[in-house]
Amino acid sequence: MKKLLLLVGITVAMATGTYAHAQFIYMDTNGDGLPSCFGGGTYDILYSSVTTVDIWLNTNHNADGSTASCSAQTGQPLDMFSYSLLFRSFGSGSVAYDGWTNAASGFAATTPFTHAGTDAGTDWTSQGAIFAPGLYKLGSISVTVTGTPGLRFLTDNTESPGISTVLTGFGSTCDGTTYPNTVALGVDFYDNCGTITATPTEATTWGKIKQVYR
Repeated sequence: MKKLLLLVGITVAMATGTYAHAQFIYMDTNGDGLPSCFGGGTYDILYSSVTTVDIWLNTNHNADGSTASCSAQTGQPLDMFSYSLLFRSFGSGSVAYDGWTNAASGFAATTPFTHAGTDAGTDWTSQGAIFAPGLYKLGSISVTVTGTPGLRFLTDNTESPGISTVLTGFGSTCDGTTYPNTVALGVDFYDNCGTITATPTEATTWGKIKQVYR
């Protein structure tokens, strides 16, 4: 089985028409483990008291809960042996990136967490182990938030020359369209959910209560 450890000597190679139908990657700021969009959990807003943003990946389910599958003729599983993440802040206020904490057991960094301006990225690999298809908390971004900005995923670093991480995606037995054994956001799947931007009123205690019960 060929493997591509993300960002360790990536070789761009066009695959032979095989690609993953969909997966789902999302951010969580309130600790419920659920996304704000696609009918998920309660809102995930960045405001001054938020210090971490958790990143979750479901390798074999779409945002609507339906089962995703690899379309390779060999029936390759949507498992995971590495991940690569790119982030960008936007909107009112700012996000200072203070670091990344990995939550995937046994994973090691292949590209250190780096940031430049509004963007940040990192890459990690399991060092040989393959995680079965499923839902995983990949880790958490440590942040310092000013105002009420938003945070979203970037598909690739074509507009982020200061970031070494090439793309958002994960290494898998399933073949990707552009990168061998790498399932890439914006190419092989599209379901993703960042944080929701808020007005200053929504970021207050009373504002947050109204968001829950509106």
